[in-house]
Amino acid sequence: MTFESLGIIETSSVSASLKTLSGIAKEKEIEIVGKQILGGGIVTLFIKGELGAIKRAISFGKENLDSKNEFRSSHIIPLPHQQLLLKFGMEKL
Repeated sequence: MTFESLGIIETSSVSASLKTLSGIAKEKEIEIVGKQILGGGIVTLFIKGELGAIKRAISFGKENLDSKNEFRSSHIIPLPHQQLLLKFGMEKL
């Protein structure tokens, strides 16, 4: 049985989030489950999938955006609790 993890990527603009999405969409073992647009153009992307696939996708996104200073932060939650997902407006993974 594989457990799904939650990956969070924060970018500094909408265009940076689109670049990130186009890159991480190539990783077949993940699914993009949500986004939040915050003030000042900051965009947070939420992805789910196998832990290794999320690590690869976030690494790719970070490398792609670091050279342009558009990457802000990332975080991986290996086994997110149901209540945490509800706080983000998501159902169980």
